[in-house]
Amino acid sequence: MTAKVYKAKDFMSKYVLSVPADCTVQELIHLFVSHPIDAIPVTDGDNKLLGIISEGDLLYKKVRPYVPQYVDVLGASLYYCGYGRYEKSFRKLLATRADEIMTKDVRCVTPETDMDTITSLMIDEHLKTVPVVDKNNRLAGIVTRHDILGVIAATDARDLIDGVGESVKNAMDSKENKENKEK
Repeated sequence: MTAKVYKAKDFMSKYVLSVPADCTVQELIHLFVSHPIDAIPVTDGDNKLLGIISEGDLLYKKVRPYVPQYVDVLGASLYYCGYGRYEKSFRKLLATRADEIMTKDVRCVTPETDMDTITSLMIDEHLKTVPVVDKNNRLAGIVTRHDILGVIAATDARDLIDGVGESVKNAMDSKENKENKEK
C-alpha cells in the first residue's frame, strides 16, 4: 500500500486574512494581536501577492536602531557587514505602511506542491507560513506549520487505526483457520 501524497490544495487554509499595500503598521499590529496568525500576505485589488508581513517584521519597530560600523578608507565608507543589511533594518524601522515593511521576495508554492517539498522549504528557509499562489500569482491559500502538523497527526491516527484493523483481521483469519483445521 502506497502512502498518500498530500498537496498544498489538500490542507492549505483557503480563507486567508490579507491586507492592501496601504494598510498602516498600527492596523497590522491590531490584526496580529486579534488573530492567531504568524504572517499576513499583502495583496492588490486583483488578489495578486505583493509581499508578506511577519510578526518579526513588526518587531523591527521596537528594536533600537543599530548604527553600522564602518571604516573610512580614502574618503569611502566601507561597512563591515554590508550596507544592505543596515538599509533593510532602517527601512523597516521607519515604515508606516504595509508596502514599506513587507518582504517583497516571498517564497511561495502552488496548490499542486507536495507536502514534503513545502515542509523542506519551511525548515530550510526558517518559515512559519508559506503563501499558496496560482499561475497568475493570485493568492489561493496559505500553509502554516500547524497545517502540516495536522496532516501528520491525522495520518498517524489513520495508520494506527489501519494497523489495529489489520491485526484484528489477522487474528480473525487465524481463528477461522484453526477452526477449519479442527473440523
